[in-house]
Amino acid sequence: MSVPLLVMSLLLAAGSPTGAHRELDAALEALSEGDFESALSRVDAGLKTTRDETEIARLHLVRGEAYAALRRYSQMEASFARALESDPDVRLDPERVQPTVVTLFESLRERLRGELAVEVDPSGARLLLDGQPLGQAPWRGPVPIGTHTLDVGEGRTSLQVKVRAGRTEQVRVVLPPAASRDAPWSGLSFSAQVRATLGVSPLSGVGLEAGARLAGTYVYGELNATVGSRFGASARLGAQAPRLVGPLTFFLSLDAYALGGPLLFGGGLSAGASLPLSGKFDLFVELSGRLLPANASYGTTHLLGVTGLRFTPGG
Repeated sequence: MSVPLLVMSLLLAAGSPTGAHRELDAALEALSEGDFESALSRVDAGLKTTRDETEIARLHLVRGEAYAALRRYSQMEASFARALESDPDVRLDPERVQPTVVTLFESLRERLRGELAVEVDPSGARLLLDGQPLGQAPWRGPVPIGTHTLDVGEGRTSLQVKVRAGRTEQVRVVLPPAASRDAPWSGLSFSAQVRATLGVSPLSGVGLEAGARLAGTYVYGELNATVGSRFGASARLGAQAPRLVGPLTFFLSLDAYALGGPLLFGGGLSAGASLPLSGKFDLFVELSGRLLPANASYGTTHLLGVTGLRFTPGG
């Protein structure tokens, strides 16, 4: 066979109706002419020539219409049920079919149920079906037949699922990682800490501090009390970079100080890093620069080396 003839034969084959299509058209024509038995015979012939569920559903619809015209209502309902089992979205043409038959068909659709089984990785995601709350994954239960919109998670994944009567539609969803929406102060945690200080400049002075720390994701605040030869307090407001290098968290803070005997107020800047020792304990080291007013018994500037241990109950 030459190439042009081969192409022509393929085009004709592609454009020619299938046996099921021909039988469906013939059944519809017989139905319009009132020859209901002939329409039923054409439907039977069409069902023998196709496995396509859409075509099967349309053929069963015509069979149901023929039974309705013959007032064989139990067989009509059985045919409509078979149509909905094959294609839960199939519909009767209201311009061609009597309204009472359309109403019976739609009431049957509303009664039929299929089963939906949803698994989500990670589990626990909130599920919506056609905008209505369904539950949390994993979920399994009966739902109306037809094509539904299934939303998984808070706007993270949406998909169409087709549920057929008497069947289980299984859906498995792997959610993409959620985008981080942490505010700088999110996930606040309370910590208690002890701090040992050693004078670097001038090379004198050893002190002990104890205090509390309230930290979010990227910011933190501290309030510490100084004990020893001088009593006082310090307040700090800082920013931190969690696990910037391996397990190390780096931090930087602005400090305010109040020391007694005589009373002195000052400020400073601190920078350091912390290393987690366990889920609740962290070891930290820092350099702390302090500027205080001139005083006969206390220098104006100090550079301190600080190390300490921090305990976070909820860590």
